Amino acid sequence: MLRSLTAGIVLAFAGSRANVARTILSCAGIVVGVGALIMVVTAGDLGQRYATAFSEANAGRAATMEVSVYGEVTDLGAFEEDLGRAGALETTVYNRMEASPPLRKGDQVLQDVSFVGVDATLGDIRRINMAEGRWFTEADLESRSPVLVVNQALAAELGDFTDIQIGTDQWTDVRIVGVSQSSTFDSDWYSAYLLRAPLTGELVFGSSWAPEDDAASQVTYLARIDPADSAAEEMFGGGEFTDRLLSASWRWGLDEPENLMVYRSDYAETTDELIGYLSLGLIGVAVITLTTGLLGVLNVGLVTVRERRRELATYRALGASRFTLFVAVVMEAVVVAVVAGLIALALSWALVAAGGAVIGRLMWLPPDITVAVPPSAALVGLGSAALVGLLAGIIPAIRALRASVVAGLRE
Repeated sequence: MLRSLTAGIVLAFAGSRANVARTILSCAGIVVGVGALIMVVTAGDLGQRYATAFSEANAGRAATMEVSVYGEVTDLGAFEEDLGRAGALETTVYNRMEASPPLRKGDQVLQDVSFVGVDATLGDIRRINMAEGRWFTEADLESRSPVLVVNQALAAELGDFTDIQIGTDQWTDVRIVGVSQSSTFDSDWYSAYLLRAPLTGELVFGSSWAPEDDAASQVTYLARIDPADSAAEEMFGGGEFTDRLLSASWRWGLDEPENLMVYRSDYAETTDELIGYLSLGLIGVAVITLTTGLLGVLNVGLVTVRERRRELATYRALGASRFTLFVAVVMEAVVVAVVAGLIALALSWALVAAGGAVIGRLMWLPPDITVAVPPSAALVGLGSAALVGLLAGIIPAIRALRASVVAGLRE
């Protein structure tokens, strides 16, 4: 059987080389179909990665909960501990300052800067794409000056980062350690992250902050929980995560349950669902195109068998087994299809490379989002090509075996 299989494969390659025109004709439809399938998988992979990066940068990584307390929190330490007990893997304060202080550089005073008080752990909860410099570290907590990370619009307005001051009751020197990539929501206005530290408590929480009591009013935190946690299903409050917090709310001074608002801020599930539907539609179009290529190879194969009856009968007369001829006809179709798949892969790679160069000039992509044909697309494309060749070769092979050897030799 192994000898018959080897002989069949050898005959298949010989037949493909001897009938170049027919091979090219068979390739045409498969090149289009496999190329479409490779491009669909590539587009789906790029869309998935870009949408995930977009969601993580603007709303947080999967299962990020935003927790706001509208009322005085008498013990911030206890509140943060209860966030951990409720299932939070990482937490960070995320307080937007209602009355943002101005920034000053020389004689220029900027009044319209939006400040958000955060912890260094925000970098674990949300994707922070840095254009320059770095994100906060624990060492920054020891700084004698407030530490900022500003967005690109504010960085461009400030120029260099020397002699920058923030104003409350008096002007205080600040230290800018990095520039974050502007997001969709703040591309045209000035924003900055302010690191929460013992020195900046009043800036982050406002004048109500009492350092001796660790108390503040109207606080907002981000908490990332395990996506597999049942509490991750909570979308707009009233769910398991809220109940876990309310069970110990007396520890941090919540008066009314209505003053606690919890909702899931990320949209990872929605993004995945939309991309899934889009991918299914595109794959459907690619499968239809690939089926057309399969029918083309099948038709050419049937015509070929009819034209090669004398050749196949001669092989039979010289001692070739039925299995050898079956393998030869099927493998010839597979060889043609795989060659077409390789051509489609090469063309797709060139097209994606050119498209990536254009996209790179038109828009900014995170460093880990590259426009390239992923290995999964290459495997799907070549695997589909081989499968199409296999399916398209079975019927002609069966017809070839049914043909009479005597009738074939008489032609």
